[in-house]
Amino acid sequence: MIEAHAPAALFSAAGFFARRLEAHEVPALQALFDANPEYFLAINGRPALPDEAQDEFLERPPASMSYTEQQTLGFYGEEGTLQGMATVVSNLCAPGVWHLTLFLLATRWHGQGVAPAIYQAMENWIKASGSSWLRLGVVIGNTRAERFWTRRGFVEVRRRLGVDTGGRVNDLSVRVKALAGGALDTYFAMVPRDHPESDLP
Repeated sequence: MIEAHAPAALFSAAGFFARRLEAHEVPALQALFDANPEYFLAINGRPALPDEAQDEFLERPPASMSYTEQQTLGFYGEEGTLQGMATVVSNLCAPGVWHLTLFLLATRWHGQGVAPAIYQAMENWIKASGSSWLRLGVVIGNTRAERFWTRRGFVEVRRRLGVDTGGRVNDLSVRVKALAGGALDTYFAMVPRDHPESDLP
């Protein structure tokens, strides 16, 4: 059910709309995680922990990485129930570089073209909000995610080895996408930590 004083919709696609999640909605986010354990099983070999949603909502980039704002977005069906989410960070390490921390859609909608449609609407919103580069990390070996992000136009720039993702040590593929044109050399000048030869964590 849509709350009377819920934040305004940011974008919509495929019969879904997105708006910012608020702190009192963390239990609904936890319920989404609990009902759709596939992501957590693939990444960490276990379902979501009881405080998974709270951690996702509160966790922020490390102090060594500057940023402007982190937002947790909820994707809602026409009836107003939470069906997916994303966490986005604006101006991470440099102005115009946004980072997608997590993008999750209820399993019932997989394979129907919903995820690509929602992602594209979100990308358009991110670009309109001032982003010229979008960054994310993909666990190497999570073939479904690797294929999805490759099809969305993301390219690998470096690998981070031995990263604790919350229960398992994984290797990450750091990927970026230019939203307004631009060469990777330009991106590396903005975010040196993502250069293939960087030894920063």
